[in-house]
Amino acid sequence: MPELPEVETIRLMLRPLVTGRRIVRAHVLRGDIVGFPDAPGLEHGVAGRTIVELARKGKYLVVRLDEERDLVVHLRLSGHLEVVSQGDEVDYERARFELDDGKALAFAEPRALGRMFLVQRDKYPPELAGMMKMGPEPIQPDFDAAFLRERLRGRTAAVKSLLLDQQIACGVGNIYSDEALFRAGIRPHRRAGRLGKSEVDRLARALADVLKDGIRWCGTTLRDGRYQLPEGGAGSFQKRLAVFGREGERCRRRGCAGVVRLQKVGGRNARFCPVCQK
Repeated sequence: MPELPEVETIRLMLRPLVTGRRIVRAHVLRGDIVGFPDAPGLEHGVAGRTIVELARKGKYLVVRLDEERDLVVHLRLSGHLEVVSQGDEVDYERARFELDDGKALAFAEPRALGRMFLVQRDKYPPELAGMMKMGPEPIQPDFDAAFLRERLRGRTAAVKSLLLDQQIACGVGNIYSDEALFRAGIRPHRRAGRLGKSEVDRLARALADVLKDGIRWCGTTLRDGRYQLPEGGAGSFQKRLAVFGREGERCRRRGCAGVVRLQKVGGRNARFCPVCQK
């Protein structure tokens, strides 16, 4: 958390506010949030640079700057980005980028687990090796049932665990894996290699559909409020969750009398309906 829909929502909302703006100066308020190169290097490297575009790879937000530089932001569990007036205070602020229009892009992170990386576009460092190894996103054309079948073929691990592998389903985390498996009618602890062709076909479609729905409804904000929109407020996909966070409650599918269960799968919590999911 946040997962692909949350980071994509942040990207879409920030893009018109910061694209074309020049970073006048940067202030890193907590040095350990810089994963590369270091706090002084990041401050110096972004000063005077213009924000060309906002991109995304899985759960990473990529602020593309001129001179072929990228400011990569990994929000981790509770990172938050917002545009504020330069004099405004932000709770748990870890870095601030003053812009040439009198605004500032603020990075806040209560747990200080999020990271920022300033890199040359064609020379990503080893610190971002995991990002470079990511597979396609389920909403991309090259992610289809054939791709998913090949990645799951012969695997004895639980399908839930493999959906959390960013080389298989880039951008998918705990929330959207549970929801996709529910839509596909597959229990999370099923051995991935034993899924039938029709099941994998359904799962590939469900992954794409649930991520697109998450984006449509501006992401999922849980009760602890870890994810917030850049403009403030919450996403609304949590109102449409079928199983995630609903253990002990009745299944929402019409005509189903099942009760959502919680089960550990590969060390992670998984929720499912024992009636709807086979």
